[in-house]
Amino acid sequence: MNKLHASRRHPLPRNMVAALLGLSALLPASQCWAQAGAVVTQQQLQPIEMRLDRVERLFDSGVLTEMLQSVDLLQSEVRQLRGQVEQLENELRILRSRQRDQLRGIDDRLALVEGGAGVPAEAAEERAPGVSADELPDAEEQDAYQDAFERLMAGDYAEAIVRLEAFLERHPAGVYSANALFWLAEAKYAGGDFEGALTDYRAMRMHFPGSDKAPDALLKIGYSHFELGDAAAAREALNQVVADYPGTTLSRLAQDRLRRLEGR
Repeated sequence: MNKLHASRRHPLPRNMVAALLGLSALLPASQCWAQAGAVVTQQQLQPIEMRLDRVERLFDSGVLTEMLQSVDLLQSEVRQLRGQVEQLENELRILRSRQRDQLRGIDDRLALVEGGAGVPAEAAEERAPGVSADELPDAEEQDAYQDAFERLMAGDYAEAIVRLEAFLERHPAGVYSANALFWLAEAKYAGGDFEGALTDYRAMRMHFPGSDKAPDALLKIGYSHFELGDAAAAREALNQVVADYPGTTLSRLAQDRLRRLEGR
């Protein structure tokens, strides 16, 4: 009885009662906030999971592989167009040289008529600078090269290989021989014969080191090793491209392929 009377005489302070009531009200509210946070997190994760699913489907469907193959094909087509431009430039250079020779011959004949004196044989036989007589291709050589090149541009790689090989047998050191050997390697590479392409790229660099195609051949040596699964040899050739031709498109292509090597 004394204790009961004591509790009645000393009730809990009002502020403590208010605090207890506040805590009891906050407990269900905190549970609601936790549930809401879980819902928000799940909503944020859902689009990420969807994106991952799309990436996985891309890998499974082979789309990325096809994209990489398309990039290689575009690079090959760009180099083929460069070869066509170089061929036209070479033909223009030859035509200009012939035109200069014709003009010089006219001048020599005019001098003979007007002066009535002979022109020294050395002067009459002197050719204009630019292309020597040995560098001028005959019609058969030019037509044979053009025919093989057109087969390559049309995507008929098997026939292009046959005609380029025949061309090189007939003209092993002609005006178009360096280009023909490079395009022969390109035709084999495009057809999936990476070992044959590697052999021809190496031969092109060995026999025609001063050709404009020699740097491209070095890059494609690295590409061929890459396709054959020889990572060490591919890395060596590609690093040489980066070192020998810094700041060029060839260097950037080599660096891209080196990054793909690291990802294997």
